[in-house]
Amino acid sequence: MKKLLLLCALFVAAPVVFAQDYYGLQEYGLRQNTTRVEFYGGMVLPQNTWSHHGQEVDLGTTGWTAGIGFTRNLVPVFSLGLDANYAQLGDGDTFISGGKDSYYRTGIATGLVTGRVNFFPTQATRLYIPFGIGVGHMFARQKFDDGSHLTTNSTDLAQMIGIGLEFDIDDSTIFGVEGRYYLVEAASDFKNAFGKSRIHYSNVMLKLGWRF
Repeated sequence: MKKLLLLCALFVAAPVVFAQDYYGLQEYGLRQNTTRVEFYGGMVLPQNTWSHHGQEVDLGTTGWTAGIGFTRNLVPVFSLGLDANYAQLGDGDTFISGGKDSYYRTGIATGLVTGRVNFFPTQATRLYIPFGIGVGHMFARQKFDDGSHLTTNSTDLAQMIGIGLEFDIDDSTIFGVEGRYYLVEAASDFKNAFGKSRIHYSNVMLKLGWRF
């Protein structure tokens, strides 16, 4: 009986000791003066259609997005960084233009200086608010059924704000989910063509990052 009790005690104690040794070696949470690189991807949700000169404008539907970000933790609760993102909208609905069937295929690229406010920075699971300002380039390519196309471009101010939740997988790897709202100003050619002074859209993404 004593041998059985001893064996049970060892069976229970061994995983506890192992867990203490393993997790004691990990350094979870955000630390000052550390840098992270993050890769992310997901879907882009564009704004609804609108009317311009009696014609419905549909620049695209739900599409995909991907990007990369570099973040430096100045202090645990606040970070600064750089972010590059590309959003490819799904093809818009077909419409008649100049007697030919056509549709829009739209892409938006942004390069931002970003900030991040971190909540519960010392924990392995954290909530944060990212924001950024920089430049955005948009192209709307009107593609015709005969293979020709007409492209309207715009490069102007871009802004972003969002919310995210991330988890430390180990002491260097981070996994998370993030939602962002983008607002991109439209240059004069884009505004004249589509009747909008700014374009807005949302990204919903998964991310994987490493810190060093």
